[in-house]
This record gives sequence, structure tokens and C-alpha cells, in this order.
Amino acid sequence: RRIESTRRFGLDFIKDDDDDDDDDDDITSGSPLSSSCCPPQVLVELKELVVNRNQELQWQETARWTKFEGAVEAESRPYLSPLSFHSLLELRRTITQGDVLLDLKERTLQGISEQVVRQLVRSQQIQDQDRDLVQNLILLRHSCLRDEKDDGWSSSQSEPSKAQSNHREPEEKKLSERGPERAEATLVLVGTLDGLDRPCVAFVRLQESVLLEAVLDVPVPVRFLFLLLGPPTSSLNYHLIGRSISTLMSDTRFHQAMYQVDNQQDLLATIDRLLECSEGLLIFLNVLVFIPIGSPGPSKPREDHLKRSGRLFGGLVRDVTRRYPQYLSDITDALNPQCMAAVIFIYFAALSPAITFGGLLAEKTEGLMGVSELMVATAVQGTVFSLVGAQPLLVIGFSGPLLVFEEAFYSFCRVNGVDYLTGRVWIGFWLVLIVLLTVAFEGSVLVALVSRFTQEIFSFLITQH
Repeated sequence: RRIESTRRFGLDFIKDDDDDDDDDDDITSGSPLSSSCCPPQVLVELKELVVNRNQELQWQETARWTKFEGAVEAESRPYLSPLSFHSLLELRRTITQGDVLLDLKERTLQGISEQVVRQLVRSQQIQDQDRDLVQNLILLRHSCLRDEKDDGWSSSQSEPSKAQSNHREPEEKKLSERGPERAEATLVLVGTLDGLDRPCVAFVRLQESVLLEAVLDVPVPVRFLFLLLGPPTSSLNYHLIGRSISTLMSDTRFHQAMYQVDNQQDLLATIDRLLECSEGLLIFLNVLVFIPIGSPGPSKPREDHLKRSGRLFGGLVRDVTRRYPQYLSDITDALNPQCMAAVIFIYFAALSPAITFGGLLAEKTEGLMGVSELMVATAVQGTVFSLVGAQPLLVIGFSGPLLVFEEAFYSFCRVNGVDYLTGRVWIGFWLVLIVLLTVAFEGSVLVALVSRFTQEIFSFLITQH
């Protein structure tokens, strides 16, 4: 039941909370959290391992998230967080190879680091001789904004300006007013170190929020911790992976789903639902941007088009009812002069395979079927399917696998003394019968069982032929 609750939030967590308490209450209705409490204000800090002018390692804050991402540079303002799909896939692969520690009872950073290092050694992510090295890295000094000015950072680190400090004061005040019961932090630590042989990853959820001293510059208790350390020679982009997990954890619904995960598979399943979902996301040029929408309010449940209706030809009736109100506009829109280039392109996209495969088919069948027959067949079936199927933009044509089938069938007919064209007609009748039975009994619902891997294999066969 808890896993189902996690998956339910998987498609809905792309909506954030407003500043009003009433909106927070609406968002958490039906959430797995206790109904007597509101969802906590989420603070996420991304810290990276850097070297200061004194050649000492420290954890330096590079970005933070409350509702939007905010950089640490001067004059910084919150902005939407763009993420590439590659970075999310890289994050998922990293978590798959890492450890997930849930409901730790530790109350100090020292105790948390000991538990994390012990698990990393047990899972052989690090060697036993690297135990002290990794634990000391976790316990390194955390540089806060208020004392960055006195740390003597190298020239690559910009000093916080007065405008930046004034800008972040309302944010800190807002989080402080929320109190320990209404605010929780996620600490993300990423960095590279020459002493490690391979990347090590750990995702930690504490049993209770803990106020860790000298870690955050805002007095907010920490509930989640993400650690990623590895050698600089690794192909991983540590900064992008840190930004990816930080952006996910900053979202209220994803943050709530993390309370419900019971193991590593639950965490990966929640990320998978995000990758499959496009609602609440702006996708442009392979870039994913989180858009906090606010309180979702009542929404109409989505209809599952791949669910059996239980009636004969019920799926066909449902598709016609849903699709045909837009049928006329699909045809009239094509008459617009701006669509002329697309019409010409589709025409040649349908004509070229008919000519190419028609010539090859004439050789394989000794002239019984050739270019002219294939052009007529393509025109007739394309016109009928576009008119009856309400899909005027779908190109139906000959392909490589069909050419292989025709060659094999012609060889079969010649060996067994069967007339090729007669056999081809009977194949057409059988295809009509099979399609009618499939539509009558809603066989299209089986498409839900076809993975994208299978689709890509079939697409590869078509393109290669």
C-alpha cells in the first residue's frame, strides 16, 4: 500500500506549494503525511568540495532551492531549474549503483557519517582503507554565506555582495518563522577526490529531522542527505547530478514521496514516473524545466484509453467518439497555404518508398508486382486509411520487412506450385479477418505491454531496410 502511494505521487509532484498556509493544506489533502500537519517548507542546499587559498578542503555552498533555484553569486535571483534528460538518467544510474539508508536514528553529523561509511564499505563502494578518508570528508568544515568573506576563497569564488545578502534575508526569515515543525532541509554533498578509485553514492533519510550545527547558514533541521564522491577521472558530471537531485528534492510532492519509499527500488520507481511524465514540465530542445504550478485544486480524472470497455467494438466506438469532433479541422487546416511545405514533404515521403521498393519488388517477384502496382496500392490504402481512420497525417507505406516477406512468399509459391497473386489475395482476406477480430475484442490494449525497447528494435529494422 505504501508503494502504491509513492507511485500515486509520481505523476503529481510537479506542483509546488504557495506561501499561504491554506494552499499548503489543500496540497497535502490525501497525502501520506499526517493530516494534522502541513507539509514542511523545503530547503535544499547543494555543497561542493573546493579548495581555498590555504589549500584546505571545505564544503562550499554553490546553490540552494526553496521554491526555485537560487545561485550563490552576487545579485542572484531565483530562477527555473533547467535539467537535461541525460542528467536525470545519469542520476538514476548513479542511485542504482549506490546505497539507500532509510530512517537512521542518528542525531549528529558524526553519527550519520559513521553509518554512511559503514554501509559504503559493506557494499564495496569504497575500500576499507578509505573509510577514514571518506568520513573525514563528510565532517569537513561547511562554509556559510555569512562567513565566506573571511574564508579567503580563490579568485574563482565570488564574494557575496550586499545586494545578495539583502536579497536572502527575507528567505532566511521566512524559513526561520516556519519553525522546526514547518521547515526541513536536504543536504546535497558532491565532490571529487584523487584518493578514491570509483564513485560512491549514498541517499540518507533520517528518522527525525536533526538540527546539524555549523552545516547550514539557516537554522533548519536536516531530514535528507545525498552524498556523491568520486575520482576526478570519472565520466560523471558531479555538479549536474547534484543539481538534479537538488531540484527533485525541492519539489514539495517529490519531497513528500520520499517519506514513503521503503527501499532503493521505490526511489527509482518514483524517478521513473518523473521521466515518463510531461505534465507540469516544460520540455524544449531536450531540456526539462520544473514549473511550480501552485495548488492544483480539483482536477478531472484522466481517461485510460488502453483499458478494456468490456463491449464488442467498444474501443472503436470510444476512439470515434473522442477523435471525430476534430476530424474536419484536420483536413481544413491542411488547406492553409502555410501547410503547403508539409503537404509536399508528406507526398514525397509516401512516393519515395513506393518507387524504391517497387523496383526491388519487381526483381524479387519477376515482374508480377512492381512500381506501378505499389504506387496504386500506396495511394488507395493511404487515402482510405486517412479518411476512415481519422489520421490524415499518418503515412502508410511499404517498408523493408515487407519486401523480405514478399520475397519469401514468392519463393514459397514457386516451390509449391501456388499462384503468387492468388495467394496474395488470400493473405489480404486473412489480414482483414485478423484486424476485425483484434478491433472487436480490443486487442490494442496489449500495446501497454510493449516496451520502448521493442519499439526501437522494430524501428531499427524499418530504417535499416
